[in-house]
Amino acid sequence: MSDFIVIGNGPAGSRAAFTLKEKEPGSSVTIITREIEGCCHSHLLPKFLEGTITENELFEISYDDYISKGVKLRTGQSVVSVDVKKNEVLLDHKEVLPFKGLVIAVGGKPRIPEPLLIFKDLLFTLKSFNDTKVWKEKLSRVDSVLIIGGDLTSFAVTKALLNIGKKVYFMLNEDAFWPLRFDKTLCEKVSSRLEERGVTVLTGSKFKGLAAVSEDVCRARIGDQEIETGMVGAFFGLAPDIKFLARSGLQIDRGILVDEYLSTGHNGIYATGDCAQIYHPELHDYWVSIGTKNAKALGELAAINLLGGMEKTEMSKTKIFDVDGVKINTSWWMDY
Repeated sequence: MSDFIVIGNGPAGSRAAFTLKEKEPGSSVTIITREIEGCCHSHLLPKFLEGTITENELFEISYDDYISKGVKLRTGQSVVSVDVKKNEVLLDHKEVLPFKGLVIAVGGKPRIPEPLLIFKDLLFTLKSFNDTKVWKEKLSRVDSVLIIGGDLTSFAVTKALLNIGKKVYFMLNEDAFWPLRFDKTLCEKVSSRLEERGVTVLTGSKFKGLAAVSEDVCRARIGDQEIETGMVGAFFGLAPDIKFLARSGLQIDRGILVDEYLSTGHNGIYATGDCAQIYHPELHDYWVSIGTKNAKALGELAAINLLGGMEKTEMSKTKIFDVDGVKINTSWWMDY
């Protein structure tokens, strides 16, 4: 039996695991992750894409770090269900693991709006190290990229593409600028900045279709225009990766509902990071934190409270998010 299990090896999960081991050195702590790679700086993926940082710089924690800290890392394994009554997790190969305490920190997966799901096989997302390898291989053969959506990552990717000499088309619409509010003023400001850098901006049109002309050419229909491009990147933010918890008994909206202490309400089970919706007593509503710095802080907080602490997620009503320096005043869950 593991004393503590952490599901997810991102910034929140790894920080939670290391905090648990640091605070209770005699305990057993296990991280379970479906990823093969270690914990990487996902916000640095665009820089790795353009070649300005190395693979070693991309990864925050080496495998030796887990060994030296006494944390067991089980990679390439998926949790398919959680039994909150028996305090057990079930893995995809049918192994059952009991636990004393559990931290769920599975993060998010790229969100693709329902109208675009029919084109999913032709859309490229960027969330993991493996995604970046796919992008690099594809970019070695194509000269242009169409970016649709508009989350914060999309602008970093656009900058990287321009730096390596690619032609970039950028489609802005009502789904753009997640998690910022979309309005005419913001649209015009961003469009102007992109165009100054040589990006072809497409505004005020609907995405009507996408087809593969050849292995390295796609034809997109946007409004009354047809654009041929080498690949299409979809950037609409992240959706919590929690489908496996649908029948767990945990309270779920678009994320796992937790109180201001990150407790799910079930003894010894906490959720943190991008997959958690955190109750705010003053707002009488839930909010979510995004960004690496926030994820690490919340991962540590979940571990401390799991060990008996009573530390709240202190967050001002007027500063719900701090997304790598961008202040967001509203919960993106409410505008999803």
